[in-house]
Amino acid sequence: MGSTVLVFAETSNAIHGDRSKPLSQRPVMSARDWAEFGRRITQVAERTLSEGVRLVYHHHMGTIVQSEADIDAFMAATGSAVHLLLDTGHATWGGSDPAALAARYRERISHVHAKDVRPHVMTQAAAEGWSFLDAVLGKGSDLGIYTVPGDGMIDYPAVFRALPGYSGWVVVEAEQDPEKAHPLTYAKKGVAHLKHSLKEAGLV
Repeated sequence: MGSTVLVFAETSNAIHGDRSKPLSQRPVMSARDWAEFGRRITQVAERTLSEGVRLVYHHHMGTIVQSEADIDAFMAATGSAVHLLLDTGHATWGGSDPAALAARYRERISHVHAKDVRPHVMTQAAAEGWSFLDAVLGKGSDLGIYTVPGDGMIDYPAVFRALPGYSGWVVVEAEQDPEKAHPLTYAKKGVAHLKHSLKEAGLV
């Protein structure tokens, strides 16, 4: 199909699809297991790269690679064939600064998912022990934690300034309930903000 990247994530025992489980119950990798996990992921990445497809790992809420410490451990345990999919929304919600991650791993970032975070929902979800799906869908008539770039707390120009020379995909994401947030309206807003941010950062 002409794709040059393979989005890859470990979802064994992940809880992001289970609305009954709070994020505090997500799986956590033991320190002794990172080396073997990294070795195996690297093997897969080397195989796909030999076919011209770069494996990009998607850190994700509710999985074993969620927090900044998880991302750092994963990147340290994997070889150069493994690249990172920088997801600004999952990074922020997971406690990372996406611009700092971009700067730290610039040479190994080959795909970007761009969604924003509503800080008040993030704070409430943590305080009340919400599940991933409760936070994303929003409770009652309220909007959820995620929205399009430019409608939340993330500094997109800073993220893109930390990715000099980047020329891969930047995928607009919202992950909102379409009954509460009109998809086309939000998509247009997100694309406009990304174009402005990419221009400000000198990438377009």
